[in-house]
Amino acid sequence: MEELVDKYLAYLKGSQGRSANTLMSYRRDLDQAAAFLQAQGVREWSAVDQYQLLALIADQKRRGRSPATINRQLSALRQFYRYLVRHQQLRFNPMELVDNQQLTEKLPPEILTEPEIKQLLAAPDQAHALGKRDRALLAVLATTGMRVSELVDLLVTDLHLDIKMIRLGSGGRRERLVPISDQAVQELKHYLAAVRPLLVAEGEQAVFVNAHGHQLTRQGVWKNLRTLVRQAGIAKAVTPRTLRYSFAVHLLRSGADGRLIQEMLGYSELRAIKPYLKMTVQELSADYHQHQPKI
Repeated sequence: MEELVDKYLAYLKGSQGRSANTLMSYRRDLDQAAAFLQAQGVREWSAVDQYQLLALIADQKRRGRSPATINRQLSALRQFYRYLVRHQQLRFNPMELVDNQQLTEKLPPEILTEPEIKQLLAAPDQAHALGKRDRALLAVLATTGMRVSELVDLLVTDLHLDIKMIRLGSGGRRERLVPISDQAVQELKHYLAAVRPLLVAEGEQAVFVNAHGHQLTRQGVWKNLRTLVRQAGIAKAVTPRTLRYSFAVHLLRSGADGRLIQEMLGYSELRAIKPYLKMTVQELSADYHQHQPKI
């Protein structure tokens, strides 16, 4: 079973240009499914039927997995089986008989206010190199809305600070340029000139590095963020995605075009912050009278 997973991931990397993080996520979901199926005595993907997949879902539920997490694994399996049908002569696709889990209605994502973001940016200890790194890192996250995976994958060659732009998804199918704020440019320039040279290991090209001089990991960012949130005295549950949503909501509330947010964050993320876009009666009236038709 592992051999076909390896072939599938190689196909995604070579033909589809999927990122390393996406491939890692697919491998985790597929390996977890394979381990469960093998424990049930299944040795080939072609021998899997819908009942075994339903047993996999039931096992995930017993482990406390959320419907969204289960659906992510089902999506990975669904795409994997499509590949097997198209490229490995598989005749039967059991995923066609398995539905996604029903999602409960989600609450609007929690966001940080502008004063709270300023509190967070002030939390890193500027007497130490890692504190200065964290301040630059937070400034980039808070003013671009980029994913933490995009942040840790940033290379020095992706920075175009002279024109205040950053290249994301370098070399991949979703490569794009996004603007960066004046404040973040200044923080990055200081970090690159005075801090990163003190930390970086020889040959390392990642922008943000850890205490050993190598590329910072997503787990490292999450861990540092939890500490900084606590030091800033912020009571909310803050993740890198909190900064992503906060960025989008602040831009929209300041009058930015929704197309800008869609370009920088993606349509699915725009849906997630939809509850924040509802206007009060007073806002609706004021906005209408400002832009009412002149007849």
